[in-house]
Amino acid sequence: MKSNYIMLEATNKDEAVKSILNVIEENPLWLNKVNGSLLAILRVLSEEERAFLLEKQLDEHVIDLFVNMKQEYYNYKDITQWNY
Repeated sequence: MKSNYIMLEATNKDEAVKSILNVIEENPLWLNKVNGSLLAILRVLSEEERAFLLEKQLDEHVIDLFVNMKQEYYNYKDITQWNY
């Protein structure tokens, strides 16, 4: 199985927020492996509420969520794609 979804890169909080919102909107299969109360809350909110909540969070919380998502993204890519 090969996924065409490409997660956005981020170097600061604003870019991480964009990437997190994009991942939640696309809801790829590997997102089920990401744990955390912040993600659980974000999944049930509307798009505007998600953006507002992420903007009000501490930078560390947003970055931690982004890093967890990125790790699962790379794990999924390593498992599901052939590297030539």
